[in-house]
Amino acid sequence: MDGRERDAARDRERAERLREEARERWGREDDDVDAAVAGLAAADSEERAEAVWTLAELAADDPDRSRRLPVESALAPLLDDDDQWVRRGASWAVATVADEDPHRAHAALSEVTAGLTDDDPLVRENSVLALADVAREYPNAAEPALSELAHLVREGDGLVRRVAAETLRNLVARLDEDGFPETIEATPDIAEILRGGAGVVAVTDESGDGRPVRIRGDSSSDESPVGDGETDADTDQSLGPPDRIPAVPDVEADRRDFDFLADLGDGPLTTAAKVRAPSSSEGGQHVVVVLRTLRSGSGVDPARVETALRAWAGADDRAHVAPVLARGTNPRPWFATEFMDGGSLRDAIGSVGFDRAVWYAHCLATAVRHAHARGVVHGALRPGAVGLSRTFGAWSVPKVGDWSFGDLLAEMNTPPVPPAYAAPEQFAPEEFGRPDHSTDVYQLGALCYALFAGRPPFAGDTAAIARKVRHEDPAPPSAHVERVPEAVDRLVERALRTEKTARFETAEDFLRELEVVAQDLSLSYEL
Repeated sequence: MDGRERDAARDRERAERLREEARERWGREDDDVDAAVAGLAAADSEERAEAVWTLAELAADDPDRSRRLPVESALAPLLDDDDQWVRRGASWAVATVADEDPHRAHAALSEVTAGLTDDDPLVRENSVLALADVAREYPNAAEPALSELAHLVREGDGLVRRVAAETLRNLVARLDEDGFPETIEATPDIAEILRGGAGVVAVTDESGDGRPVRIRGDSSSDESPVGDGETDADTDQSLGPPDRIPAVPDVEADRRDFDFLADLGDGPLTTAAKVRAPSSSEGGQHVVVVLRTLRSGSGVDPARVETALRAWAGADDRAHVAPVLARGTNPRPWFATEFMDGGSLRDAIGSVGFDRAVWYAHCLATAVRHAHARGVVHGALRPGAVGLSRTFGAWSVPKVGDWSFGDLLAEMNTPPVPPAYAAPEQFAPEEFGRPDHSTDVYQLGALCYALFAGRPPFAGDTAAIARKVRHEDPAPPSAHVERVPEAVDRLVERALRTEKTARFETAEDFLRELEVVAQDLSLSYEL
């Protein structure tokens, strides 16, 4: 057992000892959630502690019970209780809810954030675990916790420090839609924690000012990220591609047949929810999927959305194209697609390692090549459109969604993707021509650049990026990560040419060249 495993074991033992002590003091035989909830408002701290620890135990034993816990109205206020044992139980109960349903724990986020600085180590541990779950779904809401997380990274130990460091990296990387805030200011020790997965890092000489991490969206800085593109959190580099990509269960459902599980937030075009749907497989099993519905007031013609969905569904018979599992038109166009339990590509950029970056690039190019062969252009390739589906004992599988949505998104945003992944023609069609299949080639190159360099081709505010995309060539990926070979630099450089005629003519050409390059690399697997 190495040092990290010993620390983790010690953390688990400490937490279990404290929880066992609570069971001995307040253990109850009944499983009446309502009766325990009533005790949360008791004037006596012993009664409150008994009630909250009972709820925490019940929720931990049965996820269905966790959905009945009154997080916002009763548990959140107890996170600031004068009694240490009440705070311990309340923080454990909220962490249990957050693990099952981050949406419900989101209501207690300010109280959870305050728990990061609690004097009690168990409260801090429970609070950082709850925050990590909520931050994955609601990164913007969790932004105020950046400084507290940085403090735990600096002053904490064991599980608290490890979870805080991982959450800090992931949170910073997601606070901007393209995965990289334009400028991050951090003290040197925190900059080191953020290395490789946090975009542009500006290291300051400040320390202990209460705001060790700051994000500015108005900077035109294009400094290189610190480090070599790999992070301590990148623990699965010894793995490889799966031998077989599992098929996604078929769904046979109308919109009324979905059981709501969690709100996944709104995008410019659709709202999204995590739902449970009946599967058409034998045994009548259910499957968790994402239900997306045209956003009310989007101003987009529903008929055009339906046309885009038909095009997407006509190209989803390949492993790396996210499947359209069901779709309908009432009350507005909606569709169900696979729930990507590994997050999206924007969560992985900066931490995948070189071998996996090559495989991911090959997967993306395969998906674009296949869709183009079916006459389907994406038009909005970006990290958030690439989901990651977990596979046991292997790397997560990338799958591209939002096919044929480029024109629809362009009606709401110019460009229709985060600026760092936009092609020149999406900024200035009058100069570079209308977006078409060549735009997908450019965006494919931008995604591959980010995989190899750990950051997008250009950084800065929107105006600065627009100027650079139209008039400059990005530095090669090897300028940011030394181990990237020159052949990869050349591949990405050609895809990112300003003029369409200078790029790869087709995605098929890009894929073939990538395979030629890969043959000369010492990869741990074969494409």
